[in-house]
Amino acid sequence: MGVPSVWTDSPAGRGGGFDDSPCLLQSAGMRFLFICAVAWGVLGCAQGIPPARLQAHMRAAEQWQRQYQEERAHTEALAERLAAAEAALERVSSELAEADQARQVLNEELERSEVERHTLEDFITHLQAQKRELSVMHEELSEMHEELSDVWYESALSRARRYSPPPPPAPAAPTVEGTRESLP
Repeated sequence: MGVPSVWTDSPAGRGGGFDDSPCLLQSAGMRFLFICAVAWGVLGCAQGIPPARLQAHMRAAEQWQRQYQEERAHTEALAERLAAAEAALERVSSELAEADQARQVLNEELERSEVERHTLEDFITHLQAQKRELSVMHEELSEMHEELSDVWYESALSRARRYSPPPPPAPAAPTVEGTRESLP
């Protein structure tokens, strides 16, 4: 056994190959049938095909190839359109998300503004009530000031009467006759 045989030796040359296992190709008859089948397949395929049939097959193959190329181009165009549509959809969805976020921010700002407006309205109402109270107090103070001024004036007048000497008697009004006599 100088040259290893594919049919009898193991792939690693360790024994226990094809001889040890039952195989259909072990017998010479089976080997012959196998070789004949392979040869018949090769020779049968090698026989010439009539030119008309070959041209028909070639035309059909070319037609199928054109259809394949057209379908492939159409599929690629559809894929590009789909990718563009997906990109546009993503862009629109991100814009919608931004718009939704902006709307939420505006709603929060609106709520804060409403709260501030109510607070300011309450403060204005409180200030108006204080203004009315101050107006009433001002009127009362004005009346009290007038009363105090009157009391102070009367008090000062009575003090002045008490502490001041009686006024000198008023000179008698000269008579017209008396004035002529005294004149030279």
